[in-house]
Amino acid sequence: MNFHTFEELQNTRESCRVYSDAPVSRELLTHLADVARLSPSACNSQPWHFLIVDEPEAKKRLTECLEDGGLNGCPWGNRVPAFFIICEEKAKLQPGVAEHYGSQHFAQMDIGMAAMSLCCEAASLGLGTCMFGTMNQERLHSAFHIPSDTTARLIITVGYPANPGAPRRKQRKELSSIVSYNSWDSDR
Repeated sequence: MNFHTFEELQNTRESCRVYSDAPVSRELLTHLADVARLSPSACNSQPWHFLIVDEPEAKKRLTECLEDGGLNGCPWGNRVPAFFIICEEKAKLQPGVAEHYGSQHFAQMDIGMAAMSLCCEAASLGLGTCMFGTMNQERLHSAFHIPSDTTARLIITVGYPANPGAPRRKQRKELSSIVSYNSWDSDR
């Protein structure tokens, strides 16, 4: 896909829940992780680990970890070509910053930026993605040998959309309701 502006890309990117049967190559999956790792992070801490799940048996194990207390952010997981599990690692912040805010204060924001970078790059390549955060930590840790001191924060599905074409109409809050200048209560 060819986008002239980032805004154009943002207007095209959407959460995809219906994928074609076409596999996503490891080369492309690795490329997405490579782009995501270039994302900014507090004190350049890079508190992430990208676990790519693309083999049939591993995908089956992952879908068994998606239900947590009656919640399942991906009931269609058995039809996903590949997954990224983004785990939060211990952040190494500058002295003073960690003492004041705690070492993990910025980590979830950092992971969110990396996830968005991954999703935008995927969209620019014609791939669909969907992010979700509902998962059973205990089962994930066991199934994928994730260290006990590491938390899986996000799972991102990746694949070629089964229904490519114009994206759904985005429903977003009006800009005037979410932007103010110089003071929260200024005229919006």
